[in-house]
Amino acid sequence: MKTVHLTSLLAAAAVFGIVACENTTSALPTLLTDATVNADVATNSGDAMASAVETLNGNETFNALPSIASTSGEVAPALDAARSRTCYDANGAVVANCTPLSSVRKIVTHVEINVARNGTSSTEGGTTKTWTGVVHRISNDTLVRTFSTAQPPVEQSRTHSDVTVGHDTTTFTEGTFSRKLSESTRDTVKAVKFNLPRSSNPWPVSGSIVRVDTVHATATKDNKTEERTVVRSVEVDFPPDAQGNVVLKVNDKVCNLNLTTHVVSNCH
Repeated sequence: MKTVHLTSLLAAAAVFGIVACENTTSALPTLLTDATVNADVATNSGDAMASAVETLNGNETFNALPSIASTSGEVAPALDAARSRTCYDANGAVVANCTPLSSVRKIVTHVEINVARNGTSSTEGGTTKTWTGVVHRISNDTLVRTFSTAQPPVEQSRTHSDVTVGHDTTTFTEGTFSRKLSESTRDTVKAVKFNLPRSSNPWPVSGSIVRVDTVHATATKDNKTEERTVVRSVEVDFPPDAQGNVVLKVNDKVCNLNLTTHVVSNCH
């Protein structure tokens, strides 16, 4: 029988441990760290969620419902969209041509968005981050109108529910550091409610938007390239404050999102 000395086994184990440690260390991302990916996802998702609120507003305008206004003037949808609709009465029957509108209690608006986007923001280090991208999104917004029991009935609120599927591509640039994110997204609009009159209620009073974001990121800097695929969970809960600020959550990261400017800031 062949004898193996304990010292030899320990020496081999030590060598293996060093090699394993080195391989693990070398595999860690140096360009696409969690902090970098989370910051880029926060920027993209913040813009998307602010745009989602504007799309809901645009759907109301498309359906000839009273438009909204804020202290800064008329609020218009930021993304060009192709829309179609189907209207239903209180019994669930289709209302042809959505006329008369007074009989409509539910509207399903099909929306397709294919548009280029761009923006600029400051990073935590004080440098400027610019981004450009293309948005491809499809949604079916179900809007339910709630009326009073008075005669004639008076509309009191509108509640939106939706699932939006997206395939977005964005390129971020910070000097010589560039990153391309290809995202497959699923945004769930959960009972986002607007009170009436809309002229004095520009923002949702309740509800949330939740995103599941599968991201393939590619980064390049100083002739070095890295690739990484991650999944992030993103959420915004309403209502915002009077200036349109809400909390944007990206996994365990918390940021501020302004629904008017789409700017994401104060992430921690």
